[in-house]
Amino acid sequence: MLALALRFFGLTPAPRPARPPSARRVASTVAPAPAPVAPSAEERARRNREIAERLRPDPNARFAIDVATVARTYDPQSSQPTAEELHLALCRLGDVGAYVRAVYTGGGRLAVLPTSQQGDRGRTRAYREQITHLAATDFERWTAGLAALDRATASAKRTGDPLPVTITVPDAVEAGIAKLAADKIRRLNEASARRAGGGGGGGGGGAASPPAAPPAAPAAGPKDGGPDDDTPEGSAPPAGPRR
Repeated sequence: MLALALRFFGLTPAPRPARPPSARRVASTVAPAPAPVAPSAEERARRNREIAERLRPDPNARFAIDVATVARTYDPQSSQPTAEELHLALCRLGDVGAYVRAVYTGGGRLAVLPTSQQGDRGRTRAYREQITHLAATDFERWTAGLAALDRATASAKRTGDPLPVTITVPDAVEAGIAKLAADKIRRLNEASARRAGGGGGGGGGGAASPPAAPPAAPAAGPKDGGPDDDTPEGSAPPAGPRR
């Protein structure tokens, strides 16, 4: 009763606040991830090689850029490289640079690797192999380019214009061009012989026999009814071969 009266008149101490929830951590029901296993020495070496390969500049990317640099000099709508840039590109390309110039001089075109693909090592390697192979075997476009260069040189000499820059042809390509020309001449000769031999069934490829001589003109006979004719009319011998 006394305690109730003291609480009524506010003479008892204030009640203690409720205890907050326990702050103890509840154990997780998920099993902890296993500790990573240290890579082996072989694995570390492989990773290091891959990183070094990615950091090393692509040796074929420069090739694709140089081909595009030479090709730009034949496109008036494209930005032109400086003389130094063109000289360095031709020096790095070597025989391939001469081939690119021959193709464009002859009016041809080459595929240029887009800038978006020049960072792809697989594409740059394949592009270099393709252009290098063409430079060693594409004798048709080599021939067309050199013929166009000869015409341009002759025209410049007639008009007094500056002579075009010569194109250095490798020895192996010179031999290939000569063989191509010899094969063309041989095929033309064979086709001409077939046409001259006609369509007879004698084989078609042999030499044609000379044409037959025209028939001899008949001998002139006596004139009928002439003033010097002593043969009476109707008494002429019958026509027939003379003996």
